Amino acid sequence: MSKNFIFVLLAMTALWSCGNNGNTNQVSDDPKVTDSTLCQFSNLDVEKMFSYVDDDGDTLYYDNSFSAFWPLAINGKPCPQLQQALYRAMTDSAELNQLDKVIDFLLNPANYTEIEAERFTPVNAVMQDDRKLSTNEIDVVMQSMNDRLLLYHLATFSYMAGGAHGTYAHNYVTYDLKTEKAVEFDDVIADTTLLRTAILKAIKNTYNYDKDDLFIPDNGLLPLPRDFYIEGSVFHAVYQVYDIASYAQGAIDAPIYPYLLKPEEMKRLYTPYGQELIDYTD
Repeated sequence: MSKNFIFVLLAMTALWSCGNNGNTNQVSDDPKVTDSTLCQFSNLDVEKMFSYVDDDGDTLYYDNSFSAFWPLAINGKPCPQLQQALYRAMTDSAELNQLDKVIDFLLNPANYTEIEAERFTPVNAVMQDDRKLSTNEIDVVMQSMNDRLLLYHLATFSYMAGGAHGTYAHNYVTYDLKTEKAVEFDDVIADTTLLRTAILKAIKNTYNYDKDDLFIPDNGLLPLPRDFYIEGSVFHAVYQVYDIASYAQGAIDAPIYPYLLKPEEMKRLYTPYGQELIDYTD
């Protein structure tokens, strides 16, 4: 998967300096609030516009924006694990954008001659010509929080000039406040065969889609989700646009509610750590 969102790079520059921008928000100063709910955040907004001359000599224009409710500290301590997980989630969405040369130039400007460098030009106004204008947007927000888990949602949209339509993605980061680490798929799921069965039940329950309504490989196995999140007692399997369904069907968020599985299946599906996170009890 290519790492090529122009605004990710711009955001990284802003985010590493966000501790000095003075724009912080304390969730609560109430001494009655538990330590696990004490966080500091910075509201960030970055927009960058530029033009680029492609290999055919055509000038293309890009409007890139980034906004984030960015975590600075949790329980009075920096949270680099959460920040790094958010960076990974942002760049995992990078397949939406094909600006490989632009990103490579910004990351490695020393590799380019002065003539090549002149192809990248910051502009104050972007041409409003849909044949030449590409846009990229990403919003990073805290979706929910309890005494154990902090959930971030990253919404991404990209439209490439000349395309029939834009493409979007929904990425998530579930952060364990106790371990101070982002939760990984293998940390939670013990039985992937049972997970596939559970996801199909969840899709049927939520969208009324049968297996025939989905993109299933020739091996007959539902692909494992590229993304997931945990909210309350529910594990959400997330499939981006085109992963297992058509563009018209959109992204698929399959919530595996406890009632969809038998108690013994719930114990088989999740690791002991996973059962702890979703607070599962018989």
